[in-house]
Amino acid sequence: MPLLVVILALATNAAWADEPPAGVAPIGGRWSVSRDGTTPVYWFRDGDRMVDLFSYHMRDSNGDGIDEVRVSHEPGFLVIESQGYPNHPTAIFPNSGNPNPIRVQEFTFRLPLAPRVAGEITRLPMGPIGTALNGVVFFNPFEQGGMNAVAGYSEVWLDSCCGHPQQTGVYHYHKYPTCVKSPFADDGKRHSPIIGFAFDGFPIHGPYEADGVMARDLDGERALDVCNGHADPDRGYHYHVTPERFPYVLGGYRGTPERSNNRGFARAGSGPIEDNSRGESGLEQVVSEVRPGTVARGGRRTVSIVLDPRHATRGPVPTAKPSWVQIGPYEATAIHRTGNTVTAEFQIPDDAALGVPLDCHLEFDLDGRTRALKRNAVMRVVE
Repeated sequence: MPLLVVILALATNAAWADEPPAGVAPIGGRWSVSRDGTTPVYWFRDGDRMVDLFSYHMRDSNGDGIDEVRVSHEPGFLVIESQGYPNHPTAIFPNSGNPNPIRVQEFTFRLPLAPRVAGEITRLPMGPIGTALNGVVFFNPFEQGGMNAVAGYSEVWLDSCCGHPQQTGVYHYHKYPTCVKSPFADDGKRHSPIIGFAFDGFPIHGPYEADGVMARDLDGERALDVCNGHADPDRGYHYHVTPERFPYVLGGYRGTPERSNNRGFARAGSGPIEDNSRGESGLEQVVSEVRPGTVARGGRRTVSIVLDPRHATRGPVPTAKPSWVQIGPYEATAIHRTGNTVTAEFQIPDDAALGVPLDCHLEFDLDGRTRALKRNAVMRVVE
């Protein structure tokens, strides 16, 4: 069965406030800390409210007795220690699309507390370029050979949570990770919440700029720059993810990145990255159709997934029903198969993110080996 993540009942200390909570003390930039309990709570001013971004993710999802994310601070920096281990369901790895297992890491990242826009853009290195709030790292859009990993013939196999492990087992995201809960719901009716931070200290927000408006679609003075960021009076400079549009997460660092976070900065150079996708996707397109393409939030939904075995390039497609089906963050609660049509049932929560494209993956258990199928941008959740 796919990797199961054990998550205890959600903590209630992840919160927001219009004004700083009692006992909070500023530590630099938009950051403050309160120490009412045994674990300090770090607050970030996002627009007109203070948000506790990390408490929701401070839990031991893999059962090794260590929280995946631990946060502290030192002069000038927020310090994030992370196991880099996803706190959401993932595909089984290794599988027919990726030979690498997911391994627990020992990351320590330092984020500037008071980032500033720099005079020139720092180029993104290979490897980690930032971290999601759950401690899983972002990579730039390129695969090891330097080609676009998200689109074109060099597209790599990402699970439906938009991640996969590389050779040393580092699970990472190349594009908007739809399974990362902020912990605040993103209903597409206002500016998206923060989902992570770049290594220059600037926050990375979800895709929306305002009610029904994705930041990728802005033009004029409000348009995103080549780094995928812009400034507004409430938040200052910040980045947005751009679903289905290069560079997906970051195009470069608009601020000055902390170089201790990645040795690759020594040879990264300057300037934004450029899209180099070529040709059609190199992934096999066995999943030919998913219907309906939209489902309403809040309730049980049935989805049909049509397979076309003629497009298999990584071995025969099993004739049995899949052992696992996942669309975006949603795991199928029941799976059936008739011929080449797989029918899966999903429970879509009331606070499901709206409007963003969700990927689908299916898994078949073949005597201890996993045959995996994938299709991108197959469904959206609507009201």
